Parts: sequence; structure tokens; C-alpha cells
Amino acid sequence: MYAIKQDEEDRKNLDKKWEKLHAKIKAKHPDFEEPNQPFKSSNLIREFNELYAKIYDKEKFIAA
Repeated sequence: MYAIKQDEEDRKNLDKKWEKLHAKIKAKHPDFEEPNQPFKSSNLIREFNELYAKIYDKEKFIAA
């Protein structure tokens, strides 16, 4: 009842908004570098949360 599920189309629309915002900033500030954000599919969540990093390390250790 309280769970919120984001569908793929909604995710794509939000990503497009970020891309548009970054393009506007880059137009005014050519040296702008996009920040490293946890919600990007190319990033690992464990790099943004110490608890997830510990869980990941533990899972990796158990699986070995």
C-alpha cells in the first residue's frame, strides 16, 4: 500500500531533466563537471553509503 515503484518511463523522464539541467549549467560554465550521483545506473550504491559498503564486503567475503 505504501510502496512506491518507479517505472522505467518515469526514470527516463527524470534522467532527461538532469541532462537538460547539466547542459544549461555547462553552457554557462564550460568547466562544469557533472557530480557523481548515486542514482545513476553506472554507479554502485555502496560507494555512497558506508553501511552498504560493509554489507557488500561481507557478502563478497561469504561468497568466496
